[in-house]
Amino acid sequence: MISFLLTLTALAQPVIQPPLVITLDDVVKKVSTENYTVYANALRVYQAREAVHVARMNLLPSLKLWSLAGTTIDIVVGTATGNPAAVASGTLGIIEDIAPFLVPANWFRVKQAKKFYVADQEGYRALWANELMSAKALYYHLLLDRSLLQHVEKSEQELSSILTIVKMRELLGGVPQGVSREIEVRKLSLQEDQRALQVLIADEASVLATMMALPSGTNIVPADIEFPSVETYAGRPSQDLELKVLQAAPELAQFNALIDASNSVRKEVKYAFLGTSSVSRGVAGGVFDSLPTQQGLGFGTGSSVRIVKAQKEILKTQRLGVEETLKRQLRTLQGKFALDLKNYESIQRREELTQATMNQLYERMRFGQSVETLELIEASRNHIQAETAFLGLKFRFLENENKLSRMLFSDDYSKPPVVIQ
Repeated sequence: MISFLLTLTALAQPVIQPPLVITLDDVVKKVSTENYTVYANALRVYQAREAVHVARMNLLPSLKLWSLAGTTIDIVVGTATGNPAAVASGTLGIIEDIAPFLVPANWFRVKQAKKFYVADQEGYRALWANELMSAKALYYHLLLDRSLLQHVEKSEQELSSILTIVKMRELLGGVPQGVSREIEVRKLSLQEDQRALQVLIADEASVLATMMALPSGTNIVPADIEFPSVETYAGRPSQDLELKVLQAAPELAQFNALIDASNSVRKEVKYAFLGTSSVSRGVAGGVFDSLPTQQGLGFGTGSSVRIVKAQKEILKTQRLGVEETLKRQLRTLQGKFALDLKNYESIQRREELTQATMNQLYERMRFGQSVETLELIEASRNHIQAETAFLGLKFRFLENENKLSRMLFSDDYSKPPVVIQ
């Protein structure tokens, strides 16, 4: 019975998996090939590519027995009764079934399918790049928060040592009563910061593991990275970046493809009196599916053409909005780079000065000299803030560099994402 209970207890214990050390290259590879959102959109691109083949194959003759029989009867009856309209209708039905390549609207649909495929490809590239940028930024945040946690733990240990010394001096009358309480309050505050950072790090690691499509419960640990020298950022040319960003943007290329597709849609509506298309616009045809197409030659054809033109203007306006957004984001990013470069030396110097102040106060404590409690607490707070600011600055360089690479589609973003064969 006891062994049975021990077995149940053992089974109830959660299985603790060893930590999985990951690198930035692992993040890039996993997100590019196994991320759920990226993979689902890769399948949509695959559907769009297959839709082009379907559109082409639909131009070949098809045999619809019941439809063929009905149109043949219409021709025979129309010939016998001298009804030319019935003969024309039956003949047109045979052309649409037996020779769909003779219907102009079918060719326009094929052109649309090609453009929709291009639009889906560019949209997929944009989504993949956004997912990868978010994952890399999360990796940097994990490293930053881990560094902050190590610094807080070190500061808490130092305060613990100081607290022990102060308590002994209170007993001996070397310092006023109540000084240890002030230090203990600061120590408890640091312990609360530790717990908050531990929860935050676990949260970030869980989100990153999900983005990498790792099994639930995987304990990932990011490997350290080397910080590039500040001269790397200071020496970067800033000219012509706007033109490069606009040329590389898949969002703009996606709108260009849709605008090109609208030309084929307009021609399809215009020549609908020669027969409507039986070819699907494909998986990306939602932009134009609601546009009216006249069956044959009707009085609404002109209005339908104008509606298509209006849709094209909508796409052009949306494209212009995206272009201006990209320009604004680039200017904002350049402003952040310039600000951090100007502040780099002063923040670094502030971190050095606060560290020197802390070292001086510790030396005075060791040699038994009088140290004001408020002075010690304030020096500790200043040092933590200065080191936090310096760490944040260095990681901000990496994050902004990541954003710029995303906009230019350079470095990790120059590699093609997964393609479904």
